[in-house]
Amino acid sequence: MTEDIRVGARGANVLELVLARPGQGNAFTPAMAAAIVHAIDAMPPETRAILLRAEGADFCTGRAPVMPPPGTRATALELRRLVADPVLDFYRRLREVPVPLVMAVQGRAFGVGCALAGLADVCIAADTATFSVPEMDKDIAPTLVMTVLSDRISRTDLARLVLTRAPIGAEEAKAMGLVGMICPEQSLLEEADAILAKLRTNSVPVLSAVKTFLNGHTEMSFAARQEAAALINCVVTAEKYR
Repeated sequence: MTEDIRVGARGANVLELVLARPGQGNAFTPAMAAAIVHAIDAMPPETRAILLRAEGADFCTGRAPVMPPPGTRATALELRRLVADPVLDFYRRLREVPVPLVMAVQGRAFGVGCALAGLADVCIAADTATFSVPEMDKDIAPTLVMTVLSDRISRTDLARLVLTRAPIGAEEAKAMGLVGMICPEQSLLEEADAILAKLRTNSVPVLSAVKTFLNGHTEMSFAARQEAAALINCVVTAEKYR
């Protein structure tokens, strides 16, 4: 575990995860990813939602270095096990969280921070927030981040973020579908709490049903979506009559 992730409750039935490395721009480490996964695995079954937020001026400025030192000889397979697979596994675990994942983003959301925003079910951005995928400035192929964003924003917008590396503001991020809501920075947590209050009124089966459909609908044909929608709706509704 690590002190760089603070785990707690934000009122009844909400798990709160706080990136608590503000002196380093909340640059993401493997230990932080492990702590988040552990907290999700251990959350009570009555949990209705998860709030992920950050301390300090920035949400997350990227990933702390994990590459081998210069001059180290490493195979592609070794690098995959060290660098790529842990990150992609972490992204998958966040994507598969069975209840709504709400994020409150302020300041810079760069690299991993931008990917995290793309994994949120509801991403609330401060009006001063900026988003960027700057990996190519260091001649790094940002395909790990692209994996997350590829079904959230268009190919054109993804190419622009990755190839130009230019930060975009909250309004533009919302227009391209990366962000769901924008508010003044001083109202960020107030807006998050308002959403969480609504989610607390729903049952876990209903919230999980909605999350299941959100995660799968883009990969289905229309006919398959119809079948999935009917099945999920009826199974959840039937529980109320048992």
